[in-house]
Amino acid sequence: MSITLDAVAAALKGIVAPNLIAGFKETAGKVLITVQMRIPLAEKPAFAGRVKEKIKAIEGVKDVFVSFAEPPQQAGEGTGGAPTPQAAGAALKESIRHIVAVGAGKGGVGKSTVSVNMAVALAQKGHKVGLLDADIYGPSAAIMTGTIGHKARGDAQQRVIPADTHGISVISIAFLMPKDQAAVVWRGPMVGKMVQQLLMGVAWGELDYLIVDLPPGTGDAVLSLSQTVPLDGAVVVTTPQDVALLDVLKAIEMFKAVKVPVIGVVENMAGFACPKCGEITDIFMSGAGEKAAEQYGLPLLGKLPLDPAVPPGGDTGQPIVIAAPESATSKAFGDIADRVKARVDELSGNGPKQFQLEWSSGV
Repeated sequence: MSITLDAVAAALKGIVAPNLIAGFKETAGKVLITVQMRIPLAEKPAFAGRVKEKIKAIEGVKDVFVSFAEPPQQAGEGTGGAPTPQAAGAALKESIRHIVAVGAGKGGVGKSTVSVNMAVALAQKGHKVGLLDADIYGPSAAIMTGTIGHKARGDAQQRVIPADTHGISVISIAFLMPKDQAAVVWRGPMVGKMVQQLLMGVAWGELDYLIVDLPPGTGDAVLSLSQTVPLDGAVVVTTPQDVALLDVLKAIEMFKAVKVPVIGVVENMAGFACPKCGEITDIFMSGAGEKAAEQYGLPLLGKLPLDPAVPPGGDTGQPIVIAAPESATSKAFGDIADRVKARVDELSGNGPKQFQLEWSSGV
């Protein structure tokens, strides 16, 4: 049997109507299919599994990747029918006091490490904290918090129940994807939709802080988040070398373009302390975080050392603030959490900013 759209539609008879297949592509036995249906977030993994099982029965199919697209908006939606994302985001802020994004101009700077440890540090100080892993293509929060085996399930309102660990609530797309799907093969708008669902389709409960670990760069996830919910601010993470300065400046400009106040800058991997002699070695040079903060008149929230204990803790689901609470790195994260809280309190005096876009910015 040929791997055609007609063959796929026939295989999905009784599960997905042909007119709801919004996209289809087959390459070397690998099928990419987009289903245009409204399905509760908690039910998507099981539904995608059924779709994959049916399509894999077609001769010649080696693998199947399933994505979802929202059906066209019906008359009345947003005007008395289903609430718009902006309205739902505003309602979300009634139960979540502060939403703080953590971003970077590029990957590999330790943004997720900062997000996880800062969230846990805030919880250790008595706050109710949630952590949203918005990095759809490369989610890491599940591994770093030890929740990789969490199975997503829904509550009575069909909202996903987050995992609880280390005193925080965690949600990641890793909880929703089939184990055998090694990569998320989605276009940008689909990523934006998923970020909105992970934000609003989760039973967060009452939170003092929701920390959002953004994907690297300046793309769809940031825009979707900014368009959906009023953000109290953003923390920008960088490494110390001068070559990283341009990337952190781009990240700051991105948040400025969407009217999200920048809380401050964190410089990660800022020197290695020899465990024998205590001498500090600037392996990645130094100063990019300080230069960026000075250029934009922002606080330098902290400088985190290059600590060999951090990577193993992330791999085993034991953040450094849990594994070694008395270490210099843990104390640095605690100080950063205090400064973020103080800065958010300062900025919230003017109220969180709704999404605006300066067309002159080029975004």
